[in-house]
Amino acid sequence: MSTATTPLVSEMLIGDDILTGASGPTLTHHYAATGEPNGEVPLGGEPEVAAAVAAAKAALPAWEALGPVERRNRLARLAEVVESWTGRFEAIASAETGMPKQGFAWRVRLSCEWIRTYVGYADKVGGDVTASADDGTLEYTRLEPYGVVGIIITWNSPLLSLCMKIPAALAAGNTVVVKPSELTPYTPALFGRACLEAGIPPGVVNVVVGGAEAGEVLTVHPDVEKVSFTGGLSTAAAMMRSGAALVKPFCFELGGKSAYTVFPDADVDLAVTLASKEMSNAGQSCKFGSRLFVHDAVFDEYREKLAAAIGRVVVGDPEDTGTTMGPLITRGAQERVLGFVEGARGRGDGQVLLGGGVPQLDTRLRHGYFVEPTVFTDVDPASPLGQDEIFGPVFGMFRWSDEETLVEQVNSTKFGLSNYVHTRDLRTATRMVHRLKSGTVYVNDANRRNPGAPFGGFRASGIGSEGGRRGLEEFLRAKTVGIA
Repeated sequence: MSTATTPLVSEMLIGDDILTGASGPTLTHHYAATGEPNGEVPLGGEPEVAAAVAAAKAALPAWEALGPVERRNRLARLAEVVESWTGRFEAIASAETGMPKQGFAWRVRLSCEWIRTYVGYADKVGGDVTASADDGTLEYTRLEPYGVVGIIITWNSPLLSLCMKIPAALAAGNTVVVKPSELTPYTPALFGRACLEAGIPPGVVNVVVGGAEAGEVLTVHPDVEKVSFTGGLSTAAAMMRSGAALVKPFCFELGGKSAYTVFPDADVDLAVTLASKEMSNAGQSCKFGSRLFVHDAVFDEYREKLAAAIGRVVVGDPEDTGTTMGPLITRGAQERVLGFVEGARGRGDGQVLLGGGVPQLDTRLRHGYFVEPTVFTDVDPASPLGQDEIFGPVFGMFRWSDEETLVEQVNSTKFGLSNYVHTRDLRTATRMVHRLKSGTVYVNDANRRNPGAPFGGFRASGIGSEGGRRGLEEFLRAKTVGIA
C-alpha cells in the first residue's frame, strides 16, 4: 500500500448522505509506484446518478434563495477550507495519482485561486439593456443558470480539475453532480466534504464515483441541463452522440499535441528548463509540450542541454520529496506508452536520444508503472510520433529553418490546445501568436495559469472555455425580456 498519512477512503456524496457502498462493481485501486493495492473502490451506476441528480434538483431553490452575495461568501469559505486542508490533499494526491508529493503544494494553491476567481464573479453575473425607447418600452437580458449541471473529470490532476469547473458553476447559480474518474476517487470525496464544511448546502455538490456507465447515465439524464467534461476525444464524441437526442450542450476540455517553437535568438537555457519541468507529471497533461521544434542554428546546443536536464530528472517514489517524476497512472497506461515508443522505433519515426524503457529502480518500486523520460530526435512531423497524443513522458525533436514550414507543421495536427514560442524578438512573438492555431499561446513561458484568463482549445482539443468571465458564461444562458 501507499505510505500516505491520510487514510484513503472512497466515498460518494449524495445530498447530505456520505456513502461507502454502491450498486456497481468494486474496483481495486493500486498505488502506481509499487502496484500494490490502496483499497477497494465501489462504483456507482444508474441508481446513484439518479439519486444525485434528484438531490441537485431539489437543492436548486435553496441555492438560488441564498442570493449572489451569500453564494459568494460560501465560495470564499470553500477556498479557506481547501487551503487549510492542503496537507490532506497532498497526501491523497501522491497516493492516488503517483504525482510527486514535492510538486503538489502549488497545485493546491492554484486550485484555491480558481475558487477565489469565481468568488469575485458570484455577485457580478449581471445582464445587458439591449433596447429602450422614448415611449417607455424596455428590452434587456437576464443571465440565468442552467439548473443541474453534470461535471465529469479525468484523473491526471483531480483537485485542479474540480476547481476549474465547480466554483464557476456554483457562482452562476447551478447545482452539480460530479462524476470523477474511478482511478482518482479519493480527492473528489475529500472535496465533497470540504463543500459541506464550507456551508454549501447539501445537494448543491454531489459526487458519484463511477466508470463509463455512470458517465453515460449522467449525460443522457433529462434533468441534467448541461455537461462539462475533461478527458479524451473518443469519449467526448460518444457523449455528443448520446446527448444529440436531447440537444444537450457540452463544454469539452480535451487533449493536445502542443509544440515548443524555439527561434535562433531564444534563451535556450530557459526553453530547456521549461520543457524539462513538464516531466513533473510524467507527461500526463493535456498541455504537455511534447513536440520540440528547434531552429537549426541552436538545435545542437538545445539537444545537448535538454539531454543534461532530462538526466537530472529524479524518477522514483512520489512520497519521496526528492522525486521529480513519478509513475504513470496505471499498468495499462505504462504498457500503452512503452508500446507507442516501440512502435515509433519500429516505424523509424525518429531516433531515440534518451530513455525508451523502464527505469531501474529499487526492489520496492520494481512493479510500479514507470517509464523513462524519453527523447526522440529527427522526428518525421507527419508520423504518429509527430501527430498523436501519447500522454506520457515522451518528447520528439524537430529541426526547422523556414518559418512557413514550421507554422505548417505545428498546425498540422488535429489538436489545438496550447503552443509555446521562445524568442527575444517582439515582432516574431506577436507574428507567431497570430499564426499558431491553438486556444493558448505562451511566449517564453509554459505555466501562466491565470484563472482569470480563459483556457480552452481549438478543433479536437475542445469546445468552450474554463477560466475568467468566459468560464462563468459556460454555466449561464441568456433570457431576453421585453417590457412595453
